[in-house]
Amino acid sequence: MSLAGFETPTVLFTKDEIELAQLFKAYGLDWNPTCGQYVLDQSNLVECSSPFQDRVFFILDLKHFLRRAGNLDELKRRLCWLPDWHEARNLLRQMGVSSDQVAERLAVSRAIEFDAERLELYRIIEEQLTGSLGL
Repeated sequence: MSLAGFETPTVLFTKDEIELAQLFKAYGLDWNPTCGQYVLDQSNLVECSSPFQDRVFFILDLKHFLRRAGNLDELKRRLCWLPDWHEARNLLRQMGVSSDQVAERLAVSRAIEFDAERLELYRIIEEQLTGSLGL
């Protein structure tokens, strides 16, 4: 789809971001499914194809997802949360990572220059979860 000559990107999350999000889940990162979140569906909970990229969905109607899963615990078990930029920053704040630490890491990694800011935020989250934060 194009809008005024601009192509809409079909890939919202990189392969590395998806792999890190799956690690978050494996590490036991808890999340509360809400409308407005992106999720990866590897269990074929959603039978239709994704309008974004393969198996990535946007929770627009949480009740629809809950009906398909049966309950909240099953939904959380079957889907993998893909935090957007704001959710990743909020998660880092909750983990005690300061804005100054994030800014320094983004500068050192040149993540903004390489259009990889969210990926770097995911890397910091993963380091926090494993206790290997090297800021």
